[in-house]
Amino acid sequence: MYRKKPDVDIIKDILELTLVAYPDSVFVKSLAFQYEERGGLSKKQLEGLYQKATAVGTIPENKLATLEAIILKK
Repeated sequence: MYRKKPDVDIIKDILELTLVAYPDSVFVKSLAFQYEERGGLSKKQLEGLYQKATAVGTIPENKLATLEAIILKK
């Protein structure tokens, strides 16, 4: 997959911010591990991450909107 800006990784940013908010969440830890190992997540996993991330107040709206666009693109 060709990415326009390889240094920008919205999914990784959201995973890190969600891990800070939910440090004991097995679900978020599992998603972070799978993202690092496989290099991506399925549509269902991204939807689950989006649901968790919307509950976190510290994640900027533009990152959530980008994640939503990635989900819709899949």
